[in-house]
Amino acid sequence: MTTIGRRFPVVTRSGVHVLIGFAVVAVLMPVFFGGSPLFTWTTAAVWVLFAMSTSVLFGWTGLLSFGQAAFFGIGAYTMALIHENRPETPGLVMLLAAALVAAVVAAVFALFALRTSGAEFAILTLVLAQVLWLLTYRVSWLKGEDGFHGLFSVNIISNPLTSDLDLWYYTIAVVGFCVWLLWLLHRSTAGMAMRAVRDDPWRSAALGINVRRVQVCAFAVSAALSAVAGALLAQGQGVVSPGMLSFAISGEILVACLIGGMSRFGGPILGAIVLIWSQTLISNLLHDSSMFVGLLLLVIVIALPQGLVSLPGRVRNRRRASGPPSIPPAPTGSLADESVPDGSPVSAGDEEALR
Repeated sequence: MTTIGRRFPVVTRSGVHVLIGFAVVAVLMPVFFGGSPLFTWTTAAVWVLFAMSTSVLFGWTGLLSFGQAAFFGIGAYTMALIHENRPETPGLVMLLAAALVAAVVAAVFALFALRTSGAEFAILTLVLAQVLWLLTYRVSWLKGEDGFHGLFSVNIISNPLTSDLDLWYYTIAVVGFCVWLLWLLHRSTAGMAMRAVRDDPWRSAALGINVRRVQVCAFAVSAALSAVAGALLAQGQGVVSPGMLSFAISGEILVACLIGGMSRFGGPILGAIVLIWSQTLISNLLHDSSMFVGLLLLVIVIALPQGLVSLPGRVRNRRRASGPPSIPPAPTGSLADESVPDGSPVSAGDEEALR
């Protein structure tokens, strides 16, 4: 348990510190950033939610998915279809619809796919993403390679998003609320059951946990929040294309989780921010930056197998190892513990004489 958890257990259990943290970030970012950098932070916030939702499946439950982009794309396309047919629909309603559609698809898929495990399950998720990607070209109302454009006029209750600042506040509020819900889930008995299934599914079943039900629920939760992230990105960028369903998206979000580390709740948050900003900064310097971004992320993963969240602990351990050696206590049978016949302790000079 952290220091905050020991001093303020009620705050930790309720996740108030998560809400406070996002509120502080929401207020401070527009003070230091504006224009394009603020839009980059908005994109990073979307990927924070995407990474956290992927961690529910990969980090909490131990299910590796190569097709997480399927639900990311489902959310984006659901939002685009609603916007095209009912543009007056509030943005939050679009997010809820996207989450519901993705959760239903994920639950139905998981009921069949979870008959397998390990690599077989990961390949099935990849197949799902590829099938959905192919459908965007085969189904006419999904508009093929052109996709959907001009999705900027999104209403929040009754007010439209008219600036990057409005988009930032809207996005960070939705992401903060979803991460807070994930914190509550992580601390609940359902979250403990997920981690128990990850550590040892056979022992969990012996303890009375319905392993398959836990896995299906985790898959549905992960898909729903991934869809919310996809819909948020579509609302912010105004464009939806088949590329949102590609394997590259699934691979990048897994890399983000590995960069941050999944040993701590906030690891994927850090990994998503590092991924987005490394892509942005290197692309500003180099025309073809994908190889250099990949090399940078590879170095991070190799140097820190437990992710960036393990860096403070490694630094503390090295400082302790390089500190001054501790002086061992004097042995109990030394001359310093002896006494002369009158009972007084032996002085340093007497000890030399006795030697």
